[in-house]
Amino acid sequence: MPIPQHVIEQVRDRNDVVEVVGQYVDLKRAGTNYKGLCPFHQEKSPSFTVSPEKQIFHCFGCNKGGNVFQFVMEMDGVSFPEAVRALGRRVGIEVESRPGAEDASENEALFEANSFAGRFYHAELTRSPAAEKARSYLEGRAIPREAWTHFGLGYAPATGEVLWAAAQAKSISRDVLTRLRLVVPREGGRGYFDYFRDRVIFPIILPGSRVVGFGARTLGDSDPKYLNSAESALFQKRRTFYGLDRARDGIRTRRHAVIVEGYTDLIRLHLVGVTNTIATCGTALTPEHAVRLRRITRRVVLVPDGDAAGQNAAVASGALLMAAGVEVGVVPLPAGQDPDTAGKSSSPQEFQELLSRPLEYFQFLDYTIQHRNLTAREREELIRRVVGGIGESDDPLRGDVLIGELARVVRVDPAGLRRLLRPGATDGAGSARGDAGAGRVGGNRRSLERLVLRLVMEGTPSALDALESLDIEDFSEESNRKLYKLLDSVREAHIDLRGRDFQRRAEEAGLEGFAAETSLLSVPPGNVDTLLKDAVRRLKKLRIRDELALLRERLLNLPSESDEAVAVAEYYHRLRQALAEL
Repeated sequence: MPIPQHVIEQVRDRNDVVEVVGQYVDLKRAGTNYKGLCPFHQEKSPSFTVSPEKQIFHCFGCNKGGNVFQFVMEMDGVSFPEAVRALGRRVGIEVESRPGAEDASENEALFEANSFAGRFYHAELTRSPAAEKARSYLEGRAIPREAWTHFGLGYAPATGEVLWAAAQAKSISRDVLTRLRLVVPREGGRGYFDYFRDRVIFPIILPGSRVVGFGARTLGDSDPKYLNSAESALFQKRRTFYGLDRARDGIRTRRHAVIVEGYTDLIRLHLVGVTNTIATCGTALTPEHAVRLRRITRRVVLVPDGDAAGQNAAVASGALLMAAGVEVGVVPLPAGQDPDTAGKSSSPQEFQELLSRPLEYFQFLDYTIQHRNLTAREREELIRRVVGGIGESDDPLRGDVLIGELARVVRVDPAGLRRLLRPGATDGAGSARGDAGAGRVGGNRRSLERLVLRLVMEGTPSALDALESLDIEDFSEESNRKLYKLLDSVREAHIDLRGRDFQRRAEEAGLEGFAAETSLLSVPPGNVDTLLKDAVRRLKKLRIRDELALLRERLLNLPSESDEAVAVAEYYHRLRQALAEL
């Protein structure tokens, strides 16, 4: 059965849209609203607006918009009931989930299975005698028990059917478990067994406390040392970060993110107070990671392992981030150290002081070339790695500047570096601008229609009078006509245009995005009632002028003495009189 309306309203009232969006987007105040880079498409200038007063968001670039529920639905790819439940959990409101209810969804079943597995693994680590080896491993790494709880760490038993048996007892679908690769079929089809066995478990959790997957480190001789969950609708390694659920506030407060390579590296840095640290999930940083990071913050500090492999990874990652428009600093560690060992071998104050003095990206590149005494072949490979990252930029100016900086550091001809760029690498931004321009609504009348609708949505007494004086023929654009009809219908129903009931009506009419976009248009300075009266008068004048132009064209094609021509001429003169009186 559906979630009761009063529960939906309670969840919406308790979740401020600025706080929720701010978990994903780096927002900055702009007047009464907040602005940031849109999380739904790649852009260079912020066109994404959040209104704390109206509790809505809208992107003027891709036209996505709505309330806090629509944001979570779009951002996390979940259904409306899932968004309500996720936001309910965020504020401590339990939204009942009934198996088999009409609002249940495929993704919800996956989330619930992962959540069950996370609780199971954590209980095994903290309570099971069989987990003694895992507890000793974590204690030997100086990871205290408080961190086990904070990060939800767990243990997958060495015997192969413990999770499978527990899941069966809870009636969790075998299909869901196999799709998540929590269990796998035995050879020959003789039953199923647990995928993770005799491993320390690191849950990968979204902001909002939803488990999307797991990383797992072996405690024995099994290869590989680390395993990850299977790719699924919930988990894609190429765009997912470990620890982002715990690092969001730290990133927002410190205005940058710290990136390390491993799960235990991340835990160590959080333990020494660097709570803005995140990590990739067993993969190199990708262009998708870079784009996602740019929506959260404009600066990243990389802390790679202190060996050649770690430095090479930082060179490649830094190039991708710079190409995406993210400032990059790098903290090189001594040979043989990684962030975990470096954090343990110094005091929290000493380590944070080290992180406060990173080399900027091209300084680090120069440092790497000078200190590693590279051969010509190694130097060439390093340069190609950087050019490959720069080639991911969709901004031709940024790409050109980065190529120039690279040429200066490696002392080669920039023209040669530009020839290495993948074909069309710097053409994307130009074509994107062209597409945006082609889709822009032109014409004074249509712009004025939007202004009238925006001012009407202020909901003042004059706004209601203006609605009564308007009619649908005053609007030429179909989307404007639909919004006018909605506004007029809620006026007749005595619904507050600035309240939740109006938002619900807009959702029912499929106009929540357009209504949100219109309500976030800027209002010229001055008294709203005066502006509205003037805008309505000008709109009616434009409508009449457009109609007069059509009538003149029609008269030219009619016999001058015909009855139809006389009637059209009479109507033409009446309209001219009405225009003069406005």
